[in-house]
Amino acid sequence: MSMNRHPIEQEELMAYLDGELSADQATEALSHLELCPECQTLVADFRGVSQELMAWEVESPEIGIPSEINAALAERLQKREAAKIKTSWPRSENSIVTNRWVWAGALAIVCVAVALTLSLISRNRNRSDVRRTSYPSMASIEQYLMPDRNAEIALARSAAPESISDDAKILVLEWRGYETAIEGKNGFVCMVERSWTSPFNSAEFWNPKVHVPVCFNPAAARTILPLTIKRTEMVLAGLSKAQMIDSIKAGYDNKKLLAPEPGAMCYMMSRAGHLNDAVGHFVPHLMFYFPLIDKSSWGADLPDSPVTLNPQFQGGPEPITEFVIPVAKWSDGTAAPEM
Repeated sequence: MSMNRHPIEQEELMAYLDGELSADQATEALSHLELCPECQTLVADFRGVSQELMAWEVESPEIGIPSEINAALAERLQKREAAKIKTSWPRSENSIVTNRWVWAGALAIVCVAVALTLSLISRNRNRSDVRRTSYPSMASIEQYLMPDRNAEIALARSAAPESISDDAKILVLEWRGYETAIEGKNGFVCMVERSWTSPFNSAEFWNPKVHVPVCFNPAAARTILPLTIKRTEMVLAGLSKAQMIDSIKAGYDNKKLLAPEPGAMCYMMSRAGHLNDAVGHFVPHLMFYFPLIDKSSWGADLPDSPVTLNPQFQGGPEPITEFVIPVAKWSDGTAAPEM
């Protein structure tokens, strides 16, 4: 993988999957993965190989060579020696043992070659499967809906600690868009976003497996949530991406969509979400929204800085800058993996 095309190397992708990168490096990797189908395929390959290795059970070999193989090898060697007895010196017992181990070594090499061949075949099959798993257009609406309404409510609440989400308003996605499932008391709004809240150039913009639990604080509920609602309405109305982009631009021009209020933020601390096929539920984090500003004002993406510029609105029609800060615990209070 060339550094001219990708900001992260293959070794860093493997370290990312193993949870060995720092918080800013991991978020940078996530930002790149959301937009790079090639790296998404590579990550899926790494995960497939890792899963195969974890599931591979190897029986403990017996010490030495089975007696049947020993006998067959000895007989074969004796016949060869008898045929050559007139033209060569007799071989010692040590020579027979050496040849025996040569045969055993050759057998081991063949076994390794077969195993490597099967592994390559499996990897190529996995790569083909990943390439077939693309999302060029919207799936049927049924694939984006969660059939169990209570499960969607629970998933939405898992975005934030119970002390916040228990009193939050809960939205669920229905055929005609998001509807209120539970009225709230504290001004927060929790929901499960779908794939169309991704960047418009994301390879997984139409991925029906994407379920992103998010809980907006009151400021974000007034200024960021309406954007999610609008995107959803346009998707269900069958608008193209180009039409959606034009409509969003017009919405900000005519003030029907508002710039983020001061203090607008959201919780994304669920361990049960699915951000995309490459990263799964990622890590627990908070997101902060601003009108367009330079990322240097927050020290984002600098060495050892915990703050990262999120790519969700970069290059899109929304005049929004969004920062991400990882946190140490999931919403249920359990410790998150160290990064």
